[in-house]
Amino acid sequence: MTMFDETARVDLGVDRDRPEAGEVLLSVEDVDFSYDSLQILFGISMDVLQGESLAVLGTNGAGKSTLLRVIAGLERPSRGSIVFGGRDIAGVPAEILSKQGLVLIPGGRAIFTDMTVEENLEIQGLALRRQRQVYLERKEQALATFPALARSLRRPAGRLSGGEQQQLAVAKALLLEPRLLCVDELSLGLAPVIVGELLDIVLRLNESGITTVVVEQSLNIAAKLCERAVFIEKGEIRFEGRTAELLERNDIARAVFFGDGNR
Repeated sequence: MTMFDETARVDLGVDRDRPEAGEVLLSVEDVDFSYDSLQILFGISMDVLQGESLAVLGTNGAGKSTLLRVIAGLERPSRGSIVFGGRDIAGVPAEILSKQGLVLIPGGRAIFTDMTVEENLEIQGLALRRQRQVYLERKEQALATFPALARSLRRPAGRLSGGEQQQLAVAKALLLEPRLLCVDELSLGLAPVIVGELLDIVLRLNESGITTVVVEQSLNIAAKLCERAVFIEKGEIRFEGRTAELLERNDIARAVFFGDGNR
């Protein structure tokens, strides 16, 4: 039995204000970012189209995760603009952006391991504390999507399997009804069979209308998830185009598997 119930449907409602498919939902323009005196991102520019799934690839330390943190409002760019849904959001805090539908699933385990599954969902639901019925409806939808979690509501999240913990991270994100879901290496450290099931979940979310930006190191995983990709090396975009074309670039493949990015 797989973790994902194929009979469950992801139904997060319709946002009448969102762009039509193929229109630009997120535009990143000339973004720099530094930690104190160490510059990490250099003039990053890219667009994410409504309804697409975009892969962000690169070597370890290339700046992929930092880029997601900047987009999601966890870090403030030192230069450049970030426009989401027609509004400049550079420097807007993450808690505000999440309410506007820009949601990040950070790398690692984005859960509270000492809390139960239900407590994790309740904590996330505080963002909807004035909309209790909305929270309950979204919780029901998330648990229908992940029946293993529905059977484990009273279990401490730290006792779940690695794959179930990642399910919980995704379920928490779904409570915020994302328009744009940024996923930072969801497959990191998991067995291949679990990775396959998680990838299927992300594909289904994208098919339901959620735009996704997926940070990955694996070219093969990116190719399964995304038709388009950007490749970052040392904080700069070296390639942007179809993922199938990226797979044919031996120079980039060598950089991924043998590179030693220093950022």
